[in-house]
Amino acid sequence: MTLSRSLPQCEFPAGYDGSVILERLAQVHDPELDEPVLQLGFVRALQVRDGHVRVELQLPTSWCAINFAYLMAQDIRVALLGVRGIREVSVGLSDHCAAGEIEAAVNSGKSFAEAFPGQGSQGLEALRRIFLRKGFLSRQERLLRELREAGYPPAAVCAMRVGDLSSEPRTMQRYLARRAELGLGSSPADPLIVDADGEPVPAERLEAHYRNVRTVRVAIEANGSFCRAVLAARHVSATAGETDVQP
Repeated sequence: MTLSRSLPQCEFPAGYDGSVILERLAQVHDPELDEPVLQLGFVRALQVRDGHVRVELQLPTSWCAINFAYLMAQDIRVALLGVRGIREVSVGLSDHCAAGEIEAAVNSGKSFAEAFPGQGSQGLEALRRIFLRKGFLSRQERLLRELREAGYPPAAVCAMRVGDLSSEPRTMQRYLARRAELGLGSSPADPLIVDADGEPVPAERLEAHYRNVRTVRVAIEANGSFCRAVLAARHVSATAGETDVQP
């Protein structure tokens, strides 16, 4: 994955290998867009000092959904606490309508329900699963597109097992990783193409299934493009404001 265009400002101790931190951050995805928060440019700054990581997260707008913001901040904290030598992780949420509540909850290990009583953690986990399923379908669309372009007929595609495929490695790896997250079978003998419930897709339904997953992929990518554009405009505006400041 190429991240150079969206790497945050990093401050590491002398001699510290920050690549492990960046690799862990690259595994954290926006739940709706199914893209790494690093690649999206949401992580603006990163500091490591005395086993404490501080991460500054900035979303496209100050009113981005509270549950999405919480999920990303929580996932960042959990991911970085798994790095050897890191004892504490603090996530800051720049210019967000619920920054105080989210930061206080995430950085102290509290649940979403504790931070926002009445909204419930069950709803949050259900939302996460909805977007995991959408991401699964989007990743599957890329895989199906490769197979179609390679000339495989529907019957051959639907007869394939996970162990049969020698598709482009990244496409397959991402697809299988999401299958595993959803608890769908991913052993070599399992059917390659299944729906979001893990049921094999028969050949006579493959074309309709492909149209459906393509719609999901296009919608996710459109949302991603919109978020990038809004965030870029926000950064340009902030930079212009800083330029206008008089000493």
